[in-house]
Amino acid sequence: MKRASIALVAAILAAPLLLPAQEGDAAAATGHPDVRRVLLVGAHPDDEDTNLIAWLQRGGRAHTAYLSLTRGDGGQNLIGNELGEELGIIRTEELLAARRVDGAHQFFSRAYDFGYSKSAEETYAHWPKDSLLNDVVTVVRAWRPHVIVAMFSGTPRDGHGHHQVSAILARAAYDAAGDTLRFPVRDFGPAWTPLKFYRTARFDTTQATLKVNVGEYDEGLRRSYAEIAGESLSQHKSQGFGRLQRRGVVWNYVSRVATRVNEGTPAASETSMFDGIAAAGVTGPGVSADSVAPHIFLDAFADRRDVAAGDTARVVATLYNRSRRTLYVTPEHTEGVAPRSAHRGVPVLPDSSFTWVLSLRGTTITQPWWLTSPRNGDLFAPPLPRLADAANWRGMPENERSRGHVVAVAVRLDSLGPVSLVREAPVVYRFLDPVRGDVQRPIAVTPTISVALDNSFELARANVDIDRFVNVTLRSAVTKPQPLRVSLSLPAGLTADSISRTVTLDSAGTRRMTFRIRGRLAPGVHTVSASASAGEQTYASGYIPIDYEHITPQRLYRPASVQLRAVEVQVPAGTNLAYVQGVGDKVAISLQQLGIPVTVIRASDIPTVDLSKFSAVVTGPRAYDAHRELIDNNTYLLDYARGGGTLVVQYGQYEMMRPGVMPYPVSISRPHDRVTEETAPIRILDASTPVLNRPNRVTGADFEGWVQERGLYMPRTFDERYRPVLETNDPGAPPNRGGIIVAPYGRGTYVYTTLAFFRQLPAGVGGAAKLFVNLVTQGAQ
Repeated sequence: MKRASIALVAAILAAPLLLPAQEGDAAAATGHPDVRRVLLVGAHPDDEDTNLIAWLQRGGRAHTAYLSLTRGDGGQNLIGNELGEELGIIRTEELLAARRVDGAHQFFSRAYDFGYSKSAEETYAHWPKDSLLNDVVTVVRAWRPHVIVAMFSGTPRDGHGHHQVSAILARAAYDAAGDTLRFPVRDFGPAWTPLKFYRTARFDTTQATLKVNVGEYDEGLRRSYAEIAGESLSQHKSQGFGRLQRRGVVWNYVSRVATRVNEGTPAASETSMFDGIAAAGVTGPGVSADSVAPHIFLDAFADRRDVAAGDTARVVATLYNRSRRTLYVTPEHTEGVAPRSAHRGVPVLPDSSFTWVLSLRGTTITQPWWLTSPRNGDLFAPPLPRLADAANWRGMPENERSRGHVVAVAVRLDSLGPVSLVREAPVVYRFLDPVRGDVQRPIAVTPTISVALDNSFELARANVDIDRFVNVTLRSAVTKPQPLRVSLSLPAGLTADSISRTVTLDSAGTRRMTFRIRGRLAPGVHTVSASASAGEQTYASGYIPIDYEHITPQRLYRPASVQLRAVEVQVPAGTNLAYVQGVGDKVAISLQQLGIPVTVIRASDIPTVDLSKFSAVVTGPRAYDAHRELIDNNTYLLDYARGGGTLVVQYGQYEMMRPGVMPYPVSISRPHDRVTEETAPIRILDASTPVLNRPNRVTGADFEGWVQERGLYMPRTFDERYRPVLETNDPGAPPNRGGIIVAPYGRGTYVYTTLAFFRQLPAGVGGAAKLFVNLVTQGAQ
């Protein structure tokens, strides 16, 4: 057996076979100037047209890529409570999962999704236009598309300002990517001039100049492109984008906007997006020129899931020859580069295998590359790679940049012949799960010891006795027991049951230690931090794992510290809440941090719970959308309020207009009213209302320091029995009074709020905490 050393690069397995000579090597295919290429441009994960992508890429019509300006960080999360950059990691991986299904490539710009925007002008206030255009031109120069397809029109009818900007920038890049004075080759790579520019017409088919049947059945794939597209789009699980896999005729529509070829052909007379572009003989990913290729499989299994930086893992690689001929294989050092060895190779007989062992040394920590340094405003700081020449564009797509921990082997059909193909496989740790069976996770390079706390921000009550627990999670990446001294650093006013402890962390083990802290804090922001020391080495940072079955696991690194915001907030004695979780919801945790007893109940259990023992019942954001059982059991909640309780309902979507969900009707416009400016003025309608005075006095100052947005899905109109509390609007938009509406209901109180408390409370916004406490304690005064 041969031994070799392979370098590590952060990543996952790349796209499927595109050329018979190089599995997973789209760079070799797309780098050729005669291969047709298409680039779709949108703003977010899920904006892409998976039907068109599958028809183009899986159908072998063109090598296809999707550029999403953002990673979807500002959205919401239907599968967990991650928001912000954590959600951006999930949605990035969901896009990569979608591309593994439809075979295309994935690009991103440096834009951070700061949340909903109503116009291109508002969006450009967050994203410098020149910076984003630079990114789009960089991608165009890298991918060198003959055809660019914008997912939106670039006009106000797109709604979301991000959508508008994505189309505006797509057209600007089409016009300017060939300009080497404005975009020098040394910074952006060789000039490239796209030949045609289209916009999707799927939202308005009357604008279409061309339609194609994306429901076409592919004999080789044994599926239609629409079926593949349905599976691809269903990878966006955090957004609830599960889709049916449609059979039969499915039309897709595009509109030609500009062309540098076949100008004499009217747009409506075209028969193909590639009219005027020479045929390139593109090989589809479902086709191989060599019948042997589908019968060769390569596995690479590591002896552990994590390898410490500077340490070495053992990798066992096996190539299986399930063809009917003898192959000659040469394992090679690889970083995605085709082997150069002239070695004759090891013969592998039909229906046999060849195994070798490699040493894999941990070098660079495995983490999302765009988060390796703090953002510059709403742009990620690490630059997109700059291209010196056409041969060096590799690594630009996310699914190429994310390749690493790869083992490769060169395969020859004749012992002295040229390399016929290269097989690559990701290095994975494999284990047996009693329920799921064979589970494989990519090996990752991690710090020797990781130290992490549960949260980055927490709330606390100022000048009130604090008694809470701090959980410190320790993770080891070494293969021997590790003695550690774990310590807390506390601000003035707090003490711990033990300021430090000694523990032995098992080989490659994880351990969670709990410290109890007590005391009082003055108003303001205070820091609690943790560290672990082994001899002279101290560790004070770690990672939060982000792991769902449908995506490649990732890790978010951050310091082992939490900022405690001590807020002067009064909580009446006897406050005791029942809480039904919503979407992306950490509100219950935030309330517990304020010392409020909170019992989380499942929507399906409501009929069996004695609600009368609670001073208020609270439903989380979009809870009625997330849990059908909540709609079915809503009469129990309304009966609770009618009997004298306080029911606080956080924002929902159009399901809130269904009869029986709210006690009195409301109307929500389409598109819905929202206030996206977190600094939008708040006008208090009745300063004497109990909601703003009991038990905490809430003033305009308490609406300072809010994050991302004020409110969303705000009712446009509502029954006169609701009393509005405040009014707000974005610049140029009409005032909206649907942020908080309160109605007496029987002997109790019904409160409906569309303010974005689910973002404010986990971010430690003190004024939002005071206001929310007021909402949930109206019946406890």
